[in-house]
Formats: sequence, C-alpha cells, structure tokens
Amino acid sequence: MKKRYKLLISILFIIMLVAGVFIYENDYAMQEKDVIIRTDQGDLAGFVALPQEKNEGVVIFVHGDGAQNATQDGGYKPLMERFAKQGYASVSWDKPGVGKSTGNWLDQTMDERAQEVEDVMEWAENQDDINTEKIILWGASQAGWVIPKVQQKREDVTASILVGPAINWLRQGAYNTTEEMKSEGKTEDEIMQVLNNDKKESDLILAGATYEDYIEETADDSLSEERYAFVQKNISADATEDIEKIESPVHIVLAENDLNVDSNETEKTYKQLLPKSQLTVRIISGVDHSMLNPALHESQILTYLSAILAPKDTLVSEEYLDYCEELIRHM
Repeated sequence: MKKRYKLLISILFIIMLVAGVFIYENDYAMQEKDVIIRTDQGDLAGFVALPQEKNEGVVIFVHGDGAQNATQDGGYKPLMERFAKQGYASVSWDKPGVGKSTGNWLDQTMDERAQEVEDVMEWAENQDDINTEKIILWGASQAGWVIPKVQQKREDVTASILVGPAINWLRQGAYNTTEEMKSEGKTEDEIMQVLNNDKKESDLILAGATYEDYIEETADDSLSEERYAFVQKNISADATEDIEKIESPVHIVLAENDLNVDSNETEKTYKQLLPKSQLTVRIISGVDHSMLNPALHESQILTYLSAILAPKDTLVSEEYLDYCEELIRHM
C-alpha cells in the first residue's frame, strides 16, 4: 500500500512539474491580442504583441514563403518577447487565404506583398497603443525580396532585420537544389543533371508557358496550378536594384549551415551595394535556415516536443535571439 502511495505521489509530482514548465514556457512577457487589419486588398487576421512597460516602437514581421499564419504556429513568439522586453510591439498577420485572412497569398507578386506591408504600417500608425516613431521591418527568407522594396521608398522605416534573405530567385533555387543533393550524398554528375533539367523547366516558365503546356512538356506535376502561377509571377525576382536604393540601416542575420539560401552571396551582395556605416552582418553559429536550436536539427520529435512544451527557452537558437534583442536595444 505504501509503495502504491509513493508511486502515486511521484506520478502527481511529475505531472505538476511538466504542467508548471508548460505554463511558464508558453506564458510570454508581453500583451497579446488578435486584430483585423483592413486594407484595400482585403482583411488580414493580425496578431499584436505589446510591451508591458516601455513603448519605444514597433517591429513589423514579414513572412517567408509558404502558407504562414501570424505567429508561425508560435515560433515567432520567443523573438517577439525579446522585442517586447526592449519596449517594441510586434505586428504580424496570417497570409492572405490563411486562417481568417481573405484572399490568396499564391496570387501575390513581390510588389503586392510589399504593398501589403505598407498597408499594415499605415494601419499601425493609426493604433493608439502602438508607437510608430520607430518602425523596424523584420523578415526571413523570401522577405528578402519584399522588405527592400518597402525600405527603399519609405522614409519612416527606421531599419530592417533580414534573416537569411535571398538575392536572386533562380540562383537561390539552384543553390538549394545543389546543397540538398550534396547532403544526400549525390554525385556531381547527378547534381548537374538535375540542375540542367531545372533550367529547362525554368526557361519554360519564363517564356510564359501555360500550366498545361508545362505539364505536357516536362511531366512534372510537383507544382499545383496555383503554385505554378505564383512561381511564374515571381521567378524573375532579384533584390539587387531595391537594395542599392536603401538609405536606412540594414542588419543581415545569416545561418552558418543554410542549405536554402547562399549566405556567402547574400553577404557579398549587401556589402557591395551598401556602405559599411549602413550595414551589419552576423552569422549565427550552428543553425540552419530556420534559426532553430541546433540541438534539435536531427530530430523532428524533439522539435515538436520543444515547440509544445518549452518553446521560449529551447526552440530557437539562443545566440540568434540574443543578437536580435541586442540589435533592437540599440535602435
């Protein structure tokens, strides 16, 4: 009887401990609220994280590729909390067609994505609880073709933080294919064969081939018709011209082990186009494109458990979070 009692107490203690960790790790030091951001293009389901004390400015979050919701399933919240601790609100939103946002993100060009960011900025300027004296644009990956479009034309953008931004759509695709195949142990001949085939497919898309003609010519059905249309609208994306027109500070954050975006090309391009006084570049050690905690890279199960049980302290690279917070502190 005593053994059963001790076992029961032990089980209850473990349950209470796990519950306590869960509550702490999912309770962020910021005021969270859902909003509707009305624009000429439609309604966006937004998420706002407000600082609890100081009110220094606002960070506008710009998604990368894919059907992203406002917080990236909570993945943005550890970073938003860091910004809140420095007195900055964060504003993000479900992409069009995701969650309660109207429209379809696959219908957008990069110019239209940039206009969407401007619409959100203008919405934020009309909110009593958001200070827009300092507006920081934060964005990852595909946002590297969006944020420079906004930053180079808006004087009210204080600075940008670009995480793993690509420069050129086609070169980025070729780099990603090459690095992924290398990681799988493919030979140079195998890689070259795939790259040559990808080029033929890209040439068809650039030439304006219909989806039906593309399928018939290539037998590649990996793209849905909507995705094909999105690629066709944006395959010529190149950030170079927009970057060289930027006049406010740019902070580039790169991954040491990025298989998606060529960190060397990104660093070289920004350093060529912007003066030293306007640019900082930091490479985060051990991480891949996602900026997740390097200890989680090899295990989807650990990543999943971390995202649920302890996202605040274990999901995202600590070096990355510390650096982004330090950037904001000195804005």
